[in-house]
Amino acid sequence: MSSEKRISMPGTDSEQLQFEVMGEWILVFGSLLGASDLVIELLFALICVPYHIVLVNEAFHHSGSCSFLKVKGRDEEMGSFEIFKERDEELMIEENAAEQTSTTKEDITIEDYKWAVPSIRSVERGEWRSFKSLLDLHPGAHARQVNSQKETFLHYAVIIGEVHIAKHLLELMSTEDLEMKDENEDTAFAIVAESDMMQLAQMMVVKNENLLCIRGRFNLLPVVKAACEGNKDMAKYLYKITPKEELCPEASPETSQNGARLISESIVSEMYDVALDLLQRYPKLALALDDLGRNAVSMLATRPLAFPSGFRHGFLQRTVHTFHQKYILRTQCMSEVMEILQLIGSQLVVLDQPQLREANAYSAMTNASQFGIVEFVDELIKSNLDLLYSVDGNMRGVFPHAILYRQEKVFNLIYEMKNKKTLIRTARDTADNNLLHLAAFITPSSRTNKLSGVALQIQRELQWFEEVERLVPPRYLRERNSEGYTPKDLFTKEHEDMVLEAEIWMKETAQACMVAATLIATMVFTAAFAVPGGLDNNTGKPVFMSKKIFMVFLVTDALSFFSSCSSTVMFLAILTSRYAERDFLLSLPRKMIIGLTTLFFSIDSMMAAFSAALFILLPDSKSIWVAILCSLLGGIPVSLFVMLQFPLLVDMVFSTYGPSIFVKKNNRIQNLLNRCKFCCF
Repeated sequence: MSSEKRISMPGTDSEQLQFEVMGEWILVFGSLLGASDLVIELLFALICVPYHIVLVNEAFHHSGSCSFLKVKGRDEEMGSFEIFKERDEELMIEENAAEQTSTTKEDITIEDYKWAVPSIRSVERGEWRSFKSLLDLHPGAHARQVNSQKETFLHYAVIIGEVHIAKHLLELMSTEDLEMKDENEDTAFAIVAESDMMQLAQMMVVKNENLLCIRGRFNLLPVVKAACEGNKDMAKYLYKITPKEELCPEASPETSQNGARLISESIVSEMYDVALDLLQRYPKLALALDDLGRNAVSMLATRPLAFPSGFRHGFLQRTVHTFHQKYILRTQCMSEVMEILQLIGSQLVVLDQPQLREANAYSAMTNASQFGIVEFVDELIKSNLDLLYSVDGNMRGVFPHAILYRQEKVFNLIYEMKNKKTLIRTARDTADNNLLHLAAFITPSSRTNKLSGVALQIQRELQWFEEVERLVPPRYLRERNSEGYTPKDLFTKEHEDMVLEAEIWMKETAQACMVAATLIATMVFTAAFAVPGGLDNNTGKPVFMSKKIFMVFLVTDALSFFSSCSSTVMFLAILTSRYAERDFLLSLPRKMIIGLTTLFFSIDSMMAAFSAALFILLPDSKSIWVAILCSLLGGIPVSLFVMLQFPLLVDMVFSTYGPSIFVKKNNRIQNLLNRCKFCCF
């Protein structure tokens, strides 16, 4: 049979090619065996089942050696083998070229990537040997697209976190292969930058340093992508090795946006050392806008916890945290933030009002006032006084925001300025609200939640309203806004629900405490007439009256009785109060303070009387330890009650009688004390 004979079947071009190659090899076998044409055709029909077509096609196209077909001693047949082997290689080259060409078209279908499905499954299972054997069947497959997202095997391995597979693939790929991008314009290295695969990133950088400068989706550098994802370690590593020219604001718009975006994301992720270093290199980046319209000044204005004013721990907590590692790191970050703020201020000095508005400086000032970042407001006002007159879309400036969001530190800062009268006179928003109207609005929950109890919240609201009322001209109290409300009417309307909640809270607290006070009064009253050891039948006097410890029992029992009775009276007065708005300023808090204080004292006195009674009944040295142990156990209920209610008492005392949050009020008190000292002398 002639070697030029062809066996073919109808179908697509790809199918036709497969059948032609199949036919070539079957003809060779037929020639070697001396089979007839009929036998060869029957053999072809039996083999060409769809499942076998795939296996035979894979075996013939990718075996490479065809050693199983070599028959020694027959030169003419071996010549035919060489001819068809060359033909097979030509067909393989044409097929690969056709597949590579097809990947560049927009109408790529799933059928074009079926060859990669088994390999992808091996990657998902993390089986390198299986994947490598499948990879060998497709020469150059490590640098080809494997799905409709135009990803390579390296992209896919990185996405699913198969670092082991990715490292082996990295050894097979060239530097140019590593620069291949998916449909999002991201290289595999850009995806690694968004993860925590530090070792893989280092290996890729060693193989191709250009990966650091290849921009991906949204035209972002890998270091910027790492910062966007909040991967601090990865971002700091990439920042050290990324050429700083790629972040220069003067090189090109792309580099400027990447530099500005890196600073913005560094501030969000609290990588202030990165932001500070970049700003020291390129100070103009302080005002440069990134692709989202943000810059350093606008982002820093929304980070209150980065400044000392956002550190709201008390004296004891500050003392404990001073030597803690987190506190030391926080202090270091605050120092870096203040340096960043000074660099920003140096760029704002020479700007006029339109330029300040374009640089987001006006909105940053109002945001900083809203969050209570007094350091930010102070530093920027020193840099450019025009920022003091910043307003937002509602025509509310820095001072109105401080009042509206109850930021006493910013309020005190601006109050001490000489030109505060100008701010007060011109402060009126688009709804025709003056400063007193703004003080009448209810406080955002983020501020009121920091106070324990609704009663303290309404008390703080009243203190703000009174303080602003002293500051503004008297006519402000009668002015109406666009809805027809005076400041007083607006305060009543806004705080109606809060007053009702405070009333319920006050009554529930008073009822619970009054029950405890009543029980204590009943017990200590009974104990006064049923003294330890009883009475002498002849004289009617207590048996242990001659002992000093007995007098301790009587005194502490009497103190407990009187203080519990006083506590009961005060809580009863709270229950019968009228609960008007003004009552929450001084009247109700004062009654609650007296009631809680006397209740604490009655509990302590009662436990002291109980301990004294034990020592009276157990005078022997052998049983004295029982009295000591019981006395110590008696401190448990006292401690529990103190832990639950004492913080409330402390907050009430400081809120009602402690130092004011306003500088103006403290100055008035200090002046009064000074006059008293002068009169005394």
